[in-house]
Amino acid sequence: MKIEFHIKDVVLTSKQKAMMEKKILKLKRYLKDESVKIDIYLRDDSSPEKGGVDQSVELSTVINGEKIFARDVDDRLLRGFVRAQKAFERQISQLHKQKIEKSHEGTDNYIAKALRALRLKK
Repeated sequence: MKIEFHIKDVVLTSKQKAMMEKKILKLKRYLKDESVKIDIYLRDDSSPEKGGVDQSVELSTVINGEKIFARDVDDRLLRGFVRAQKAFERQISQLHKQKIEKSHEGTDNYIAKALRALRLKK
């Protein structure tokens, strides 16, 4: 798994970066056999017209031709990252579950047919 940071107008300490990498590397359990590149975009969206401080966090990757994307905007960078990371993890785990269900699809049908033939319930 490769993690790439794209930073624009945001100050990111090495400690914050290490924490972000650690949280993203936990997703490896869903991506065992795949070499995946995860892009983390950190931007300061503050401007005089908007008022206030807005920092956006975007996480994106492509797995098996399917794009996964999560975005959050908050006044605190790390809080926005945690929210975006949770949404990103939900999407990846859902994709992982679909992949597992597809791999077990044939065996479940075979068992269901056999039980129906014997008039038993699963």
